[in-house]
Amino acid sequence: MPAQQIRFFKRLLSVSNGALLLTTLVLVASIIISYPLADHFTLNQQIAAHISTIIIAAFLKISYVTRCLAQYNLGLEVR
Repeated sequence: MPAQQIRFFKRLLSVSNGALLLTTLVLVASIIISYPLADHFTLNQQIAAHISTIIIAAFLKISYVTRCLAQYNLGLEVR
């Protein structure tokens, strides 16, 4: 594999790992707003939190797939 592709997939792996961390934290926050702390937020904020939970979960899955893609192309164990 050319060095340029290796750099690309290493960069993709780093970005994907960061995105996984970020989306996980935001997903946990939206779930906390949606359920245990719902009494402390307005109805509009709760609706936004519920909708964002679905959208953030999609971004989490995309981040995981790109991470797996980078690991596969770098010859690392895909997990």
